[in-house]
Amino acid sequence: MAKTDPQAIKNIETFFVSYPPMAYKKGEFILRAEDAPFGVYYLQSGYVRQYLLSPSGETFIVHIYKPGSFFPLTWILNDTPNIYHFEAMTPVNVARAPKEVFVEFLRTHPEALFYATQRLALGLSGFVSRVAQLVLDDAYTKTILLILYYAENFGEKTKEGIALKIPLTHREIASWIGTTRETASLQVETLVKKGLLSTRGRLLIVRDFTQLQKEINRS
Repeated sequence: MAKTDPQAIKNIETFFVSYPPMAYKKGEFILRAEDAPFGVYYLQSGYVRQYLLSPSGETFIVHIYKPGSFFPLTWILNDTPNIYHFEAMTPVNVARAPKEVFVEFLRTHPEALFYATQRLALGLSGFVSRVAQLVLDDAYTKTILLILYYAENFGEKTKEGIALKIPLTHREIASWIGTTRETASLQVETLVKKGLLSTRGRLLIVRDFTQLQKEINRS
């Protein structure tokens, strides 16, 4: 992510102090696609996934939000109707402010507006990249790219390697890369057998990030 102005983050945090935090348990909906947003959500702790549901009930994950994010950005900045579900992946705390008040805050704090634009651009860039991968790459390569993405954004260095701080189940891998759960499981098992991945309970551990990157060229 591009370098962020610390003052922008401080001003945003100060703005949301006026709004009491709301807690959500893992798996709870913060916002459903069929509901109009109740305001601007600022993620203080935890992780939130944004996704679409197909008519057949299949999940297409669009983005994962980390602390310091706010959503739904396109609705905030452009009045675009929300068509996504926002669900807590872990225990979550968010603050919610009225949209009109937050938009006025952005108008009077250009550094905060720039920060919001950075967040939106980063999310769109990642989304476009993943769509291209869905079209161009095979299941094995897509699985590796997804795990590398998780390791870079949600990884924690340990003695064993880079542990993913949020669970990435075989079902979620299948949702990300557009394949079946069985196919996703096969890709993960292959990486485990090669010594590139290991598991700790439900968490995946990247044993060697560099070697996993090199595996893309061998596939």
